[in-house]
Amino acid sequence: MTPAVVVTPGPIVALTLTMTLRRAGERLGRAGIATARQDAEVLLARVLGTTRLGLYTTGHVSMPEAARAIFEALVARRAGHEPLQYLLGETEFCGLVLELGPGVFIPRPETEALVDRALGLCPPAAATVLDLCAGSGAIACALGRRCPEWTVWAVEQAAPAANCARANVRRLGLDGRVCVLEGDLFGPLRGRVPAGVVDLVVANPPYLATPIWPTLPVEVRDWEPRAALDGGADGLDVIRRLLGEAPAWLRPGGGLLAEIGEEQGPAAHALVRADGRYAEAHVHRDFRGCERVLEARRR
Repeated sequence: MTPAVVVTPGPIVALTLTMTLRRAGERLGRAGIATARQDAEVLLARVLGTTRLGLYTTGHVSMPEAARAIFEALVARRAGHEPLQYLLGETEFCGLVLELGPGVFIPRPETEALVDRALGLCPPAAATVLDLCAGSGAIACALGRRCPEWTVWAVEQAAPAANCARANVRRLGLDGRVCVLEGDLFGPLRGRVPAGVVDLVVANPPYLATPIWPTLPVEVRDWEPRAALDGGADGLDVIRRLLGEAPAWLRPGGGLLAEIGEEQGPAAHALVRADGRYAEAHVHRDFRGCERVLEARRR
């Protein structure tokens, strides 16, 4: 009778941080994530409570077992193209760290051009500012932090985003400067803000044209709220409403700033010129040189 062969298992090799990062980066790369390695670093640093640099200075250290399960779950979600900001629960805008979660539009760096223009339009003294389509409250909070004398009314139609905006106002200590209301454009302001006295209306409305929706990146198309992005057949549906309703709220000489798509400058400019209640119109470029912010002034 042939004796049984006994196989002795070899030593179990503990995964180091470097090995863990390599495996995660490879998985995300196979999933089509363009920033695979970077995203793996950001997620692992968050799980371990360190920095991306810290991962490399301690790369030889074994990956803690408890942290490994949390990290792998996050990597799996990112491999499904869930935005990194949702996984982290926050994002940065104009130097502020904002709370953010699924169902809330993710602020883009291009929108900082609108904030910069708003700061240049109004004096640092007391001003009444409306932020419509406020989303996470990014614009309202940026203005409220930079201009403590301003009163900013932020209006957002989607409940998850309005709740997120309120959380950011509290988180940044802006209660008393920024007030968040839930509703559609100017509707919730009636009875709260007198008509004809507003110094500035700002908005980052939905402005993507409906036909391009299927062509958007998966992170946008499948994860971000469509209502915050889809602006109708030509992308200008909400911008038309803003231009139509804003003059009743603005003081003479008051301004309207609205973010637009990079190819919408001529059409948006034409809408302002066709409305006799506005004295002038300009289109300003963002940091990439793209037309991004429509400015209109009430006569």
